Amino acid sequence: MNSRQVRLQISLGGNMKLTFLIAAFFIHLISYAQPFWIYTEQNSGVSTNLTSASTDGRWDNIHCWVCGSGGVILKTTNNGNNWSNLSGGGIPNTVNLATICYISPDTIVTAGNTGTVTYVYRTVNGGLNWTQVFTQTNGKINAIAFKNPQLGFMTGNPVGGRWSLWKSTNKGLNWDSTGLYIPQAGSETGYPNSISIRHNYVLFGTNNTRIYRSTNSGVNWSYVSSPEVNSTSVWVHSDTTGYPTAYSFIFSGGYKVFRTTNTGNNWTQSLCPDSTFSIVGFSPGIWGVMDGMPMCAYAARNNNKIYFASYGNSNFISEYTAPAGTYNHLSTDQSTTPGGTRYSFAVRTNGGITRVDYWRGGGIKQISAKLPEKFELQQNYPNPFNPVTFMRFAVKNNGLVRITIFDVTGREAAMPVNEMLKPGIYEASWDASAFPSGTYFYRLVADGYMETKKMILVK
Repeated sequence: MNSRQVRLQISLGGNMKLTFLIAAFFIHLISYAQPFWIYTEQNSGVSTNLTSASTDGRWDNIHCWVCGSGGVILKTTNNGNNWSNLSGGGIPNTVNLATICYISPDTIVTAGNTGTVTYVYRTVNGGLNWTQVFTQTNGKINAIAFKNPQLGFMTGNPVGGRWSLWKSTNKGLNWDSTGLYIPQAGSETGYPNSISIRHNYVLFGTNNTRIYRSTNSGVNWSYVSSPEVNSTSVWVHSDTTGYPTAYSFIFSGGYKVFRTTNTGNNWTQSLCPDSTFSIVGFSPGIWGVMDGMPMCAYAARNNNKIYFASYGNSNFISEYTAPAGTYNHLSTDQSTTPGGTRYSFAVRTNGGITRVDYWRGGGIKQISAKLPEKFELQQNYPNPFNPVTFMRFAVKNNGLVRITIFDVTGREAAMPVNEMLKPGIYEASWDASAFPSGTYFYRLVADGYMETKKMILVK
């Protein structure tokens, strides 16, 4: 399984189509030197153009739904370790799906089009069967988001001079546009997955320097002027009261990335190393319940890279390059569940799915600077353990050191250590809260040396 770790750095900026991840961060960085993020390519089983992903906001056994062209529907219920292809079941393969939205474990909605006709489908049995609940000529549905299991909104391109804006109050079964009149300005249109809903805020982006918004859960609508013409992705982050605070942000991304701390009155541009691609989305991270302190952000653009930035810096850095394909979307957890989500999933044009693990649940610290005579990996302690264990190891020479953890099938579970270390004695920790009981193996690889030991997780 391919993976790549990410260094903890900070930035908010860009000129591409990006997907972001906001995360509060409780680790004492002084005592821990390792990076805390890892990218893993998934086995989707398809080569179809994948267009949208939606996660459920859990910490453990995260559910993620993915849709794509040709009516393709994919689902995982175990953090992406396995994917089920649920295509068919009521969605014709002539429908090119553009967006998907998780509502509850059994209820999901997805929208797509055949030619100029848009369809919305809904499942209430975990994807086994899908029922058409909405259709419209023109006005392609671009994005769907739910505030809670009952209340949701979907937006599409304008029809007859009016934005296609719809609301559901019964888990996506029925959709109504009453009271949601927003006139089209000029020839403006929307973008796939360019919607965000959090607390009382609902936002969606356009190609007309406008971000349409509601600050009272869709009762009234207005717009803020975006400094970027194309708001291909938007994200709102506010405190748990639903009102702006000093730490509240609205991100707007087209070819650049901007943020605001005063709901759009002023914008600050962030920098991104690539300037010719549009942003495809933003995504919050772990500890989403700590709304007052967003600490870092992920972004995916419509190229083959994922970018990372941390709150407090002005630059994004390129952290991961996919082996093939172009990113269309990065899943966004809108949940305020304590602990937030551990993973986000980025989908690509070639059927590729990248899992972003933005909380590795581990750490490394140096125990002694004494020069060891050899590389060595000690037995973890405690063993058996639940849920945290520690692994001491000796580093003889300067160089790259990795400790990788595998399950009994040989599948990589975590990589607590992956960095350049100088000679000394170190201790790494692994928090296996998100993993099932069982036997695991951990392997030290450094400067041609390799050693593997066994450990047991008992819950």
